[in-house]
Amino acid sequence: MRFLKPVFIFGSLLAILSYVTTIVFWHGGWPAGAVVVNLRDAKEQPVKGAVLRVYKERTMTLARSPLAPMSGEELHSDDKGSITMRIKGGAPFGGKGWELFWLIPMGDKAPQFDCVITAEGYKPLKFSIWQLFESPDKSHQDLPKAVFMMDGKTVELRIYTHSFVLEQ
Repeated sequence: MRFLKPVFIFGSLLAILSYVTTIVFWHGGWPAGAVVVNLRDAKEQPVKGAVLRVYKERTMTLARSPLAPMSGEELHSDDKGSITMRIKGGAPFGGKGWELFWLIPMGDKAPQFDCVITAEGYKPLKFSIWQLFESPDKSHQDLPKAVFMMDGKTVELRIYTHSFVLEQ
C-alpha cells in the first residue's frame, strides 16, 4: 500500500505535464459550398423522392445542421435522383483538446451529425455529415465551382458531389 501514493503522485504529474505540453485551442466551421448527392439503384437508375435527414450523432433526434433547410422542409431527391444543397459556410465552432499521457485524445470535438437517406422500397443509408465534405480524388482547391445567389449576393461555391447506390 505504501507504493500507491508515489505511483498516484507520479501518474498525476505525468497527466499534468501531458496536458501542459499538448493543449491546443482550435477553431473550425462548415465549408461554404454546394453539396450534390446523386442516388441510384442497383441498375443505375435514379431514385426519385428519397429523403435526406440529419440527426444528432447516434440519436434519431433531428438536428439543426448546415444541411437542414431553414423552413423545416425536407430534402428530397428530384426526378434525376439528385439532392442539391447550398451551404453558406461559417457557423463557427471550436474548443480545446489535449492528449493524456501523450496518447489518449481528450477535450472538445467538432459537431457530429448522422445523415440518413430513406426511400420507399430501399434500405436506409446512414453516414457521417463530414463524408459530404470529403473528396477522395481531388483536393478542395481542385473541386469544381459554380456561381449562386445567396442573400442577394453572387457567390462562387465549391461543389461537393457524391453518388450513392441504395439497396433494396
